[in-house]
Amino acid sequence: MKRGYHHLILPDGHREDMVVVVTNEEGQYVSHHPLRGEEPFVEWVGGTLNLSCQKG
Repeated sequence: MKRGYHHLILPDGHREDMVVVVTNEEGQYVSHHPLRGEEPFVEWVGGTLNLSCQKG
């Protein structure tokens, strides 16, 4: 699944803005990339996804 966010905070505390986050079927983070315009199959969520708060 692909979701768009205004901000992504990575586990190391680094912040990325305007990103698409890819997750697997269980909802676990797989990857991310910059949002550069309209992209098919992306659900826009907005807000901030903070991966530094998730337990591995």
